[in-house]
Amino acid sequence: MITMRHFIVLLGVLCLFHTVQAKKTKEKWKYGSIVLNSGQQFEGNLKFDLENDVVVLQKGKRILAFSAFSVQSFLAVDTTNGFTQKFFSLPYSEKRTRARSRFFQLVYDGRFALFVREKGVPVTAVSTANYPTRQNPNDQKKAYTHEYFVLLPDGSFQKFRAGRRHLAELFSLEEERAKQVGRYITNNDIDFSKQPDIIRLIHYCVNQETIASR
Repeated sequence: MITMRHFIVLLGVLCLFHTVQAKKTKEKWKYGSIVLNSGQQFEGNLKFDLENDVVVLQKGKRILAFSAFSVQSFLAVDTTNGFTQKFFSLPYSEKRTRARSRFFQLVYDGRFALFVREKGVPVTAVSTANYPTRQNPNDQKKAYTHEYFVLLPDGSFQKFRAGRRHLAELFSLEEERAKQVGRYITNNDIDFSKQPDIIRLIHYCVNQETIASR
């Protein structure tokens, strides 16, 4: 049975599909696979649009488009260098709006999980960005910067913002523990523009939280 919600999602995917097809993009096709919420799996060449949360798959003469609403996860492999990206569809809301399914790239999975989404910004804003950036291949005036999201051991899923104040809010750090984390950042030259440093810092905070709860 097709509900109104499913109809709206289907209509949106069709519109996005035509947009992707019509757009002259320099983004390369990658090889990968898609797993739907229904359990169905598809494999072939694919492109994805994180701004609209849609993934398009080409298999032979068939072109299939899926929104984050119907996808559980998908894998994208750059066949030129072997670089692999794994994306999951997770519900998320900004500023207390209704949660909707969005694609997040998994970059670390251990005692916590770290996800990233690319966000389009003007090139003029790149110099002030706190996270890694890359040039938009379709528009020289735009670039992409990373936004990080962390899934903590307690099951909470939150945006991770660069800066000591936001870190203290994320982990509910009291004054003494906040100072301790601050010293760790300084002594280890933590750079919020480097993904390995972000992972190392969250690792430290999670471990300290575990010790404090004992």
